[in-house]
Amino acid sequence: MPRKPKRDAPVAALLSILVPGLGQIYAGKQERGVALLVAGIIVGTLALIWQTLFITAGTRTFLPYRIVLTIYTLIFWGWQVVDAYKQAQ
Repeated sequence: MPRKPKRDAPVAALLSILVPGLGQIYAGKQERGVALLVAGIIVGTLALIWQTLFITAGTRTFLPYRIVLTIYTLIFWGWQVVDAYKQAQ
């Protein structure tokens, strides 16, 4: 069985910083990359709708939710960058 050539791990990480899932696709894990890309689009869209609803409602409890959403986003983004790096090795 022929082995796939290894990809440059820092390039995979950089691509994932730019677009979630792109580093995985570059590393040869197309299904995983597309799943992360779709998940990022869905979560991003839902977050945008959610924030818009809170802003429109004028609620003062919006800040804690925004902080939680930001932390979740940073954890997801960081994880998928590290994953792209590892997939390319």
